[in-house]
Amino acid sequence: MKDRSYFIEAALRYEELLESGQVIGLDAFVVNEPAEVREELRAFLEFNLMLGELDAPVALTPEEEATADRVMALARAALERELSGEPVQNLTGLRKAQQLTVRRLALQLTLPVDLLARLERGKVHVATIPERLIERLAEALQTTTSIIQAALLAPPPVSAEARLSAEDGIIEPDEAVVSFAQAFADSAPTDKERAAWADVLPNVRR
Repeated sequence: MKDRSYFIEAALRYEELLESGQVIGLDAFVVNEPAEVREELRAFLEFNLMLGELDAPVALTPEEEATADRVMALARAALERELSGEPVQNLTGLRKAQQLTVRRLALQLTLPVDLLARLERGKVHVATIPERLIERLAEALQTTTSIIQAALLAPPPVSAEARLSAEDGIIEPDEAVVSFAQAFADSAPTDKERAAWADVLPNVRR
């Protein structure tokens, strides 16, 4: 593993590219880094984008420290999975392996369907996903939490629409990556869904 200074330097390079006007996704950026650190670096970059600032070292709040620890735990789970030689499936692949539709799995989790679909598209900051949801996904998909953690960091499936746009040279607006709380609120949850996640999302309006 690289030391922390490597990740900070890489994050600053990525921010410089964005500020210069270059549109480059996390996957496209980390592919040029050493293979053994790509998953952990991607998670680190995602965390810094969510935090919003990396101009200088700052003292993190307890909540930010906890989030950083979760990011590294997720990245290590993905790396361990990759080093084991076993194939890493994304969340969509794990769901389909259990012959579940997005709607059926969302019902089991008491989650809005739109939110689960957004999770599968990789448009929710992984570091903000509640630990309880990871545990419930593992139970519903009959697997382990470490496999779910690796799946959340795996590249999402490419839709037919995205492939068509790439072939036609048409660039569609990219869907924003948001926090779990924001995605939950955006999905217009029912009263039952709000109640089910009220303990981890206390600020979601009724």
